Amino acid sequence: MVRLARAIHVVSSVWVFILALVILADVFGRVLFNQPLEGTKEILQNSVIAITFLQLPLAIYTGAMLKTTMFSQHLSPLLLRLIRSAVFLLGAALFVALAMASWQPALEAVRIGEYEGEGALRIYTWPVRFLMIATSAFAAFAYLTLFIVTWFGTLTADDGLRDV
Repeated sequence: MVRLARAIHVVSSVWVFILALVILADVFGRVLFNQPLEGTKEILQNSVIAITFLQLPLAIYTGAMLKTTMFSQHLSPLLLRLIRSAVFLLGAALFVALAMASWQPALEAVRIGEYEGEGALRIYTWPVRFLMIATSAFAAFAYLTLFIVTWFGTLTADDGLRDV
């Protein structure tokens, strides 16, 4: 699963590069031809959300989520394991709740053909909505994996996990 998280992270990185090109085209269009790239705002608006969610699973697996070691380095191994377990379970619960709460709005977006933008470019919102659901489910799975590893085993360095 860590390999899948890495692959998804690569997709998000490529997406960021493409967004940089879109922004560059928009800026040059405005400056040189007094003609901005149509739909840049809508593309960016939906892409930022998608990129953020695409990067979540790898951030969870590699321990790159926001945390502090100021106190944890002074805790006993058992207390640290208990705190990490609580954090992993709360993280999983949060992302399961987010996926469940996003399900009906995603279905509604498909049903009504919800989109962003007017005129020449319309961006449908349902792909990003379903992407949020899928990556939230994957993030919940990642947290549950870390919970299981914390109590029942370890993964090798090849699995890409550190500080678990």
